[in-house]
Amino acid sequence: MPVIKLNGIDVNYIDEGSGPPLLLIHNLTSNIAGFANNIPELAKRYRVIAPDLRGHGYTTHCESYDDAPVFYTFDNIVEDITQLLAALKIDKFLLFGQAYWGVSVACSLFNRFPERVRGMIVAATSMIPCDPGEKPYEKLGEEGKKNFLRMHEQARHEGMMAVYQDRIRSGQFWSEKVRGSPEILKEFAEAHRLTSPVAFVQIPFFSHQRRAEVSVKLEQLQLPLMLLLGEQDSHNAASIKKMREDYSQTQVVILPDCGHYPTIENPHDFNSALLNFYAGAERAY
Repeated sequence: MPVIKLNGIDVNYIDEGSGPPLLLIHNLTSNIAGFANNIPELAKRYRVIAPDLRGHGYTTHCESYDDAPVFYTFDNIVEDITQLLAALKIDKFLLFGQAYWGVSVACSLFNRFPERVRGMIVAATSMIPCDPGEKPYEKLGEEGKKNFLRMHEQARHEGMMAVYQDRIRSGQFWSEKVRGSPEILKEFAEAHRLTSPVAFVQIPFFSHQRRAEVSVKLEQLQLPLMLLLGEQDSHNAASIKKMREDYSQTQVVILPDCGHYPTIENPHDFNSALLNFYAGAERAY
């Protein structure tokens, strides 16, 4: 995989296939390896671009808690991706974002360049706006908040593999399928190893103002947009309600036999859903 220096950091990325560009944005505690079962199929029809986000995989990490609030922001990540697209000479593109980090980055990128996005899929969550200083896990209820506060302390003092072991026990966002699969757990262990504990603790916030701006631009452009959910995820009803409040034309697809990570838990149906949706989005242009 190539590495390119841009925006003051080294960005590791994948660029495979040919055809209309498709940009894949991964989640927190993940990296482009999480798309290993998706890219080969998607690349048969599209030019697939997938970067490791800063603090993840083999892209530059910041390990200073003092510098983290400036380093780990969605605006910085959008600038990383903007410069990557410029280096690859990509103008218009299809877009996918996975869970809080991925969806927040995808929506922030759309907000910056709405005319360049030809269609967008957000997976595992709707937009989750936070006030400055607020963390998205505070919206998960007392149990979810307690889990993340504990895992953040583990990340600070013991490292990300302690967080990985905790998630096996607590099941935070991990379905029985994930915890019962040695193959998936091996992949998740490596993803945690390659995630900065500082990035995990910092977690940028997606503002209420940005959510409102994205909502207005979606309605103005009538962008083809799909909310993709796993049937075993824990907050599907709330995600559907909020996303349709933000954008009335949101399409919803719920995939069987998976939870919070459909890319990994059910790649066959995930790939089919993406290919079918993006084919329709292309016809809209």
